[in-house]
Amino acid sequence: MERAIRVVERLKGPVVPVNTCFGDDDSLDIGAMRKYVNWLCDQNVPVILLTYGSSEFCSLTDEEIWQLTAELAKEISGRSLFIASTGWWHPGQCREFLKHCNSTGVDAVKVQVHPGLGVKREVIVGYFDSIQDAAPMPLLVWGAWQDPYPVDIVAELAKRPEVVGIKNDGHPFYAYYDIIRATTDENFAVVSGGQMRNFMFGYPIGSTAYLCTIAPFRPDIALEFYNALTTGHDDAAKEIVFRYEEPWLKTATKLEWLPSIKSALHLHGLYPNYRLRTPAISHTDEKHQEVRGVLERIFGNIKSADSN
Repeated sequence: MERAIRVVERLKGPVVPVNTCFGDDDSLDIGAMRKYVNWLCDQNVPVILLTYGSSEFCSLTDEEIWQLTAELAKEISGRSLFIASTGWWHPGQCREFLKHCNSTGVDAVKVQVHPGLGVKREVIVGYFDSIQDAAPMPLLVWGAWQDPYPVDIVAELAKRPEVVGIKNDGHPFYAYYDIIRATTDENFAVVSGGQMRNFMFGYPIGSTAYLCTIAPFRPDIALEFYNALTTGHDDAAKEIVFRYEEPWLKTATKLEWLPSIKSALHLHGLYPNYRLRTPAISHTDEKHQEVRGVLERIFGNIKSADSN
């Protein structure tokens, strides 16, 4: 499957998950999100991802997920690798979504099987059996924190030509290592679910890409880190982790992760507000300004994207 080979070839470096923007009336602000992914493409971000958590699928209707997927695919238009994600759907609905993605220009789809179904082979492999012929779409597996997929199941799926990778949200070291080693000989990318520090562990043994806690608003730093690591400048890569990621992660987690990212996007001029959709709780003005102080302490003066 030539298309799958091309996806794996491009699935390298920082992966930016797209946070959802909502208007003051709680409506989905597609225009702001298209502008944002256009900016990400202009910053040479290699991979853009719609995903259940950061993209707030729990606050979206199925129709909005379908619409957002098509709109962002049109905006990105091949400039970055674009990976969409399914909801926690029945295989029949997933099949229709894969057809939709195939017709709108999506490069690959992360398949999210509901954790409540469990992780027995009959469930996971059976789900992929049910969707594999829906459309010629490269697929990624999702390994969740609470009950990660057994390594032997991931290795079995990795042998399928249409299955091109996994976003590992299982253990950031043990599961990460085992999956990388078990799929070494396949056309299969193992993506670290969360941090540059994890990728420093995974890259030397074969991981190709990683989500990054600062890439949504400072992709230049994420790319600097990737370049340092892949050119053998490990000390420079470690310094980026110590200087930027470590203090930001500690503080943003303390101030609540998703609202902190929303505040950072707004403060950098990337989104018009920092709202989560009702009934989720957004930052207060006081917390928003606290994030401003943290960003300036860690990264220096905030430069609005509008001034670039």
